[in-house]
Amino acid sequence: MFRLATLVTLSLLARAAYGQLPAVTAPTPPPVAKPAEQDPFGRDSPRGCVLGFLKAAERGDYSQAVQYLDARVTVPQEEELARQLQVVLNHGLSGNIDEISRAPEGDVKDGLRINRDRAGFVLTNFGRLDILLDRIQRNSGPPIWLFSSETLRDVPRAFQEFDAPGIERFIPRTLRETKIFSISLWRWLAIILAVALALVSASLVTRGLIRLVRPAVRRITGQKDDRYLHSLTRPMRLLFLAVAVRLVGQLAISLLGRAVWIGASNVLALAGFSWLLLRLSDILSELRSRQLLRKHATDQIAILSLIRRLFKILVVFFAVVLLLRGAGINVSAMLTGLGIGGVALALAAQKTLENVFGGITVITRKAVRVGDFCHLADELGTIEDIGLGSTRVRTLNRTVVSIPNAKVAQMNLENYSMRDRNWFHHLFGLRYDTSPEQMRSVLSQITQMLRRDPRVERESARIRLIGFGPSSLNLEIFAYVEITDYAAFLEAQEGLLLQVMDIIAASGTNIALPSQITYFDRDKSVGFRKPSSPPTIEQQTRQQPGSDSSPTASEYKAFSREA
Repeated sequence: MFRLATLVTLSLLARAAYGQLPAVTAPTPPPVAKPAEQDPFGRDSPRGCVLGFLKAAERGDYSQAVQYLDARVTVPQEEELARQLQVVLNHGLSGNIDEISRAPEGDVKDGLRINRDRAGFVLTNFGRLDILLDRIQRNSGPPIWLFSSETLRDVPRAFQEFDAPGIERFIPRTLRETKIFSISLWRWLAIILAVALALVSASLVTRGLIRLVRPAVRRITGQKDDRYLHSLTRPMRLLFLAVAVRLVGQLAISLLGRAVWIGASNVLALAGFSWLLLRLSDILSELRSRQLLRKHATDQIAILSLIRRLFKILVVFFAVVLLLRGAGINVSAMLTGLGIGGVALALAAQKTLENVFGGITVITRKAVRVGDFCHLADELGTIEDIGLGSTRVRTLNRTVVSIPNAKVAQMNLENYSMRDRNWFHHLFGLRYDTSPEQMRSVLSQITQMLRRDPRVERESARIRLIGFGPSSLNLEIFAYVEITDYAAFLEAQEGLLLQVMDIIAASGTNIALPSQITYFDRDKSVGFRKPSSPPTIEQQTRQQPGSDSSPTASEYKAFSREA
């Protein structure tokens, strides 16, 4: 109680003393940086400026297109200037829109002054017209990129060269005015016709190339059928389709249309090339596996399978990275982010990574190979596949068991297929009525039989009398048979055992059966006395399942007379 009162008093005194202290001003937190404002017209980068202008001009919205021009003329003149710039860009701009810088600061390595970038150039009769962009700060808004006033000054003169009657004047008015998703109907029809033409041309070129390479492929693979060529047909057709789309895209009347066709051709080419690499890896892996099987180098097949799978993963990874880069995503920043989050990813995929490294360990140490018969995880079966995550085992009852590679790498594994020979080892017994001469004959003949057989290793072959058992004279056969295939070993073992049976039968003895000898002694309570001599063999009762071991009536009478 006293302690509680003391604590309360001290807390009150501390509070009163704190009230007498001068007020302390809390530190002002640093101002939070506001996120950069986004330009509503997408003029934050040189590419955004060019692409936004082309889209607005393609829709015929020249009132919005003038927002991308650094023009110092009246409004009607701005719209006409925007139309003229569209014609000049559509007919003569070199390069590709995707090559224009996406960075807000532009391309700092192009040799131009700061806040200026080059989108390309147009060749005219009066010389080369550079399409320049300037980064301009207007009022208090964010910096934006606009077509330079220097470029716009020469646009009207270049327009006079490119303002020739276009193909649209031959198109019916209905097809020109009817639009779907802001695109004229005649252009949709042209796109469908161009795609059909690209598909037909890619198919024809692929068939012609297949006929040319068929003899070479058959000579290399040693196959008379065309299954390898059939697996390569679709990737090759996709590659030729990309080439056809690229060629057709060059005929587009607008720069934006050409950019769309070129982008589509790049995606098709990347997909076709990646697909072709995957198919080629399968073909080369299969051909190499056949060579290894002919050389009996089955231990390298699992390594080859692992390399093929890792190669496929790398191909898909680089294809995805290139697609993301083509879509304008900063791949370097993304990979850096993956590096920062690598710890969390590794923790989340700990078991998966453990199985992957376990599979690499199993393959590299060559403890097991595809096709080996093994005792693995309390399962007997044949190894069907060693994957990146698990090992598949075909059991004796024809089921498939998948065992994680991490577990395989840590457990004891018994590989029967890697035996250099098979163990011929048997224990059996002869009857007790076997004479020493018969025993010596059996041992001698079996020893000679084992040493004469070319399949049996001479140094290890032996048969010995190893002891006196409860109901038999025990013998042991120990030898190694120079056969690795287990089915062939079973056949050889059967022949050897039959020869052993022939030798035993020819020697006049026989293999002992499990038996029990019962001796009858005189029961003191009824006056029986113990026989003076041990019972003969005929008096032994062989104890077998279901037999009665009680004395017969004749034996009982004999013992009674002696009593």
